[in-house]
Amino acid sequence: MLIRSPAVAGTLYDADSQRLLAQIESWLADAGSQPLPRPAKALIVPHSGYPFSGATAAGAYRLLEPIYDTIKRVVILGTCHRDPTQGLWTPRCAAFRTPLGDVAVDQPACRALLEHPEVNELAVQQDMEHSIEVQLPFLQTVLEDFSLIPLLVGDCRTPVLAEILSSLWGGPETLLVISTGLSRNRPYREVIAQDQHSARRIRAFDSGFVSQEACGFNALNGFLQVAKAQGLASRQVALTTSADLNGQKEQVRGFGAFVFY
Repeated sequence: MLIRSPAVAGTLYDADSQRLLAQIESWLADAGSQPLPRPAKALIVPHSGYPFSGATAAGAYRLLEPIYDTIKRVVILGTCHRDPTQGLWTPRCAAFRTPLGDVAVDQPACRALLEHPEVNELAVQQDMEHSIEVQLPFLQTVLEDFSLIPLLVGDCRTPVLAEILSSLWGGPETLLVISTGLSRNRPYREVIAQDQHSARRIRAFDSGFVSQEACGFNALNGFLQVAKAQGLASRQVALTTSADLNGQKEQVRGFGAFVFY
C-alpha cells in the first residue's frame, strides 16, 4: 500500500505528534466561537508555515466542530508550487501520513477523476507539494474518520475546475477545502490594501483572481464559480499577515480564512 509520507513535517509544522496536537488545540481554543446559521460546506485557508498562518487557519477549522461527526469526505484543492503545472493532479497513494496518523485517500473517487482529460496521476515519490499536507493535521484534530480527495491545481481553466468540483460536491458529508495564500513578498501597506480588496471579492464570489493576488488563484476561481452557482453564503473569518508575527514589513505574506455555508 503506497503511503504519501509527510514532506514538510519538521519544517512548516512540528514533527512531534504531542507538540503538534497541543499547538493546534491551543489555536482552536483561542479562535473562539462564531456560530453559523447553517453548517459549513467549504473553507478557504492558508498553507504557509504554522508559526505564520496556523492561528489564521484555526479560526476557520473551529467552525467545523458542530459537524465534526457529519463530515466523512474532504476534497482539498492544493496549489502547484512546483512542476507539474498543467491541469489537475491527484497523487497515486492509498493514504497521506502526518505525525497524527494516516488519512485514507478515497481511491475510487480519485480513479473516477482520472477519467477526465484534465486530471493526471502524480507518483507519490514526486509529490513534495505542501499545500494539501499542511491542512491534514487540522482536519485530523477537528473531525472523526474521513477520507481524502486530494487535487493539486495547476494551470486549469475555471469552467473545467468548476465542473469537476460540481461532480464532487456531495451533501453534508462532503467538505471542500481551498488551500491558498493571498499576497506574497510585497511591502506591508501594499499587502494590507490588496488583501482587503481580495477579501471583498471573495465574499462577493468574484472568480477573476490572478497569480499576483493569490498563489492558489486557479483553485480559488474554480471554487468561487461553483459556490456562487450552488447559492452558498460567505463569511470572512480572519485576515492576517506575516508581519503581524515577525514585524518585518518589506517582504510580507498575506493570509485569509473564509467559510462558506
